[in-house]
Amino acid sequence: MASDTTPNEAGDLTRRSVLKTSAALGLLAVPAVGLLSACASGGSEDKEGVGVDTADAVNPFKVDGKKPLEVVIFKGGYDDKYAIAQEAIYKEKFPESVITHHGIEDIRAEMGPRFNSKNPPDVIDNSGAQQINHADLANNGQYADLTPLLDAPTIDDANVKVRDTLLGGVVELGTYNGKFHVLNYGFTLYAIWYSGGLFAEKGWTAPTTWAEMLTLCEEIKKAGIAPWTYTGVHPYYLFDMMVTLAARHGGNDVIKNIDNLEPDAWRHASIKLALEAMADLKAKGYILEGSDGLDHRASQARWAKKDAAFIPVGSWLENEEKELLAADPNFEMKCLIMPPLDGSTNPNAVWAAPGEGFAVPQDAKNREGGLEYLRIMLSAKGREAFSKNTSSLTVVAGKTEGMPDSPGVRAANEALKTTATSAFPFKIDEWYPDFGKGILRPKLGEVMAGRLTPDEFIDTIQKAADDVKSDSAILKQKR
Repeated sequence: MASDTTPNEAGDLTRRSVLKTSAALGLLAVPAVGLLSACASGGSEDKEGVGVDTADAVNPFKVDGKKPLEVVIFKGGYDDKYAIAQEAIYKEKFPESVITHHGIEDIRAEMGPRFNSKNPPDVIDNSGAQQINHADLANNGQYADLTPLLDAPTIDDANVKVRDTLLGGVVELGTYNGKFHVLNYGFTLYAIWYSGGLFAEKGWTAPTTWAEMLTLCEEIKKAGIAPWTYTGVHPYYLFDMMVTLAARHGGNDVIKNIDNLEPDAWRHASIKLALEAMADLKAKGYILEGSDGLDHRASQARWAKKDAAFIPVGSWLENEEKELLAADPNFEMKCLIMPPLDGSTNPNAVWAAPGEGFAVPQDAKNREGGLEYLRIMLSAKGREAFSKNTSSLTVVAGKTEGMPDSPGVRAANEALKTTATSAFPFKIDEWYPDFGKGILRPKLGEVMAGRLTPDEFIDTIQKAADDVKSDSAILKQKR
């Protein structure tokens, strides 16, 4: 979020997050509107050189249809088939354009040198474990301002601006230092996933509190199945556990204060209780042996094969493991939000947020085409291409074109309907990547592996956060 967000805007984030979540489920007919005011108008050109003709619903960015378009997609949980389908829509509109598609996994290794040499692609899905930090690229002027996209008419209705179709929070989460730079396109629920078929077979009931979770884990362990597995190689997947447990126990301000580098934010009692709950799973032998050395696909495969009952991950899981899940017709994928700790004051908090960040690089050769490609992604045809290929929602409010009727989709929607009254974001690891990736993520993994105590973690992370706050060379963000 932008560093110049006003107190009223920051304080209203929870309400907007709730609207966002509800709209994603089709519960709201009218989406929340982003914070940014229009800075590009009919026929004008913004200071970065991209104009928008708000009266032209066909070609508002004046795309040269003969120019080539290069698209880079993170080939992760969503794969890249949806993008190939969306590129076909662009090609249909501009048949003389040559489209170059790259589906890659290591964004940083392959795209970092291109950004530095001022030769980036025209559109990039900068996502995954090896993404380039969005804040760094935005702060360095390497991302174009996407405000013209917000002010452009939608493809499906010339009388409606793009900004007025997006879920609340999308603009805020993609804004850095007052400018909208990143379109987070996919809507993700972070939850615990399990097999409904396995639970029915064993007579187990999904827990509704953390105390019930521990009781069930003992039953699962006695049945010869590991209660939990997780992605140890990429410990940022553990954020869901920590921040959800903490936000449910102490309220969303616990997480907001961490993001804002408030004094002793990491020493809040709710953070310690969340960490102790995580460490307790390891101490009681409830985690699949060797999980700390498994990457995301390996841990998910062990879960899909029912070697472990629970796994914490985002709602892209069904699509990423669709082949393994299809091999077991009785699996019946289910999910639950992290069960609250005893004494929780905010037991319905849920981490559900826009993700899969798309940007148009400032040095792109065809920025106009890049903006139009994003506009196509947000159209009905573009949304259908995404949802049909990924079993996931986009960030266009109340629209579900192409969504399959699959167990994972039904489970995620049901979980959101019954629990998402207090959605929250978590930004500190993205805003300060050296802190997040270099210290916070590895140390959190050490806690889950039983090699670091909660108190040791808190002392280490609080000092690191204080160092970030006191370093005048680091640009600070605030929400």
